[in-house]
Amino acid sequence: MIKGDLISCQRYINKAKVLDKAARFKRFIVAVYPIVLRGKQYTVLMDGHHNYAAAKLVGATPDYRPVGKKALRILNAMPEKEREAHFINNITDSHYYFVETGEVVEDLVLPDTSHPLAVHVNNQWVLGHG
Repeated sequence: MIKGDLISCQRYINKAKVLDKAARFKRFIVAVYPIVLRGKQYTVLMDGHHNYAAAKLVGATPDYRPVGKKALRILNAMPEKEREAHFINNITDSHYYFVETGEVVEDLVLPDTSHPLAVHVNNQWVLGHG
């Protein structure tokens, strides 16, 4: 399930939420998406950042799962280069970083200008997708 380095662009973690999950959960489900960005294989941690942190806190291995069917449908509808640009240009609250070390993925800091901006709302492309 994990191909290449595990990366994320979400650093925000609510410590109270992590502690609660660590105390109550036995399985820590995390949604991931493998993708090649700028010629390198990565796996993006898409959902379950708090579950991932809780698993690490208790010494458990997260239960990695593919992203949901709806997200997969949207991603698979994009041509490969457009999908790559989408991932590089749409970040949450930080540059991509290596999840294990916290170090910024320098290769992914600059935006991808090879594709026009695309916006997907309510299952329809509303900007930049022909």
